[in-house]
Amino acid sequence: GKTHTMLGQPQEPGVMPEAVEELMAAALRDDDFDYKFGVSYVEIYNEKVKDLLNPDSQADLEVREDAKHGTHIQGAVELAVGSAAEIMEHMQRGSVYRTTEATNCNEVSSRSHAVLQVTVKAVQRYGEGGGSKRRLAKLSLIDLAGSERAYKTDNRGQRLVEGRNINRSLLSLANCINALADRTRKGAHVPYRDSKLTRLLKDSLSGTSVAAMLCAVSPSSDQ
Repeated sequence: GKTHTMLGQPQEPGVMPEAVEELMAAALRDDDFDYKFGVSYVEIYNEKVKDLLNPDSQADLEVREDAKHGTHIQGAVELAVGSAAEIMEHMQRGSVYRTTEATNCNEVSSRSHAVLQVTVKAVQRYGEGGGSKRRLAKLSLIDLAGSERAYKTDNRGQRLVEGRNINRSLLSLANCINALADRTRKGAHVPYRDSKLTRLLKDSLSGTSVAAMLCAVSPSSDQ
């Protein structure tokens, strides 16, 4: 499923470990810049943001936006890292605290969206810009919870509430992507504020960012 595609197994790494390995390898190959990396890992559960790297904190963190940090989660822990192995260690530790429950369709169903963000700061070593020329980038890797049909999952109570919130945030994401992709609506409003997921991913969807989406599709005719 989706989580296996993103995380994989030690013998079969998923998208997240493969992307992190490639990022670190690219930094090692670049002799012109010094690189520093930071990692944060949160889940969005029922429109509440929880820090998976600080599980003792039960605070509902806020998504903020400013000129210095761009779109970010205020109060979320960002840990300095120096290797892909360190990032994966933090991710695996945080994943233990992610919200999962059993449904009729999945024994271990993700009830939240998990967002791993790696910030990259680069400072030029040599030349005219040495020490002053800087670059800042952010890699966002998201394991989305899957859309659900209540009649299929037979969810009730809290599971039903979770499913509705999952579907609502996925619809918000689709609306943002459609608004950005529709060339006939140039300059049209993009509803990033409709969900915390889309607010957090605003930098990843807009401007000069590059985004890719992997879809896990069921072969069942009634899904």
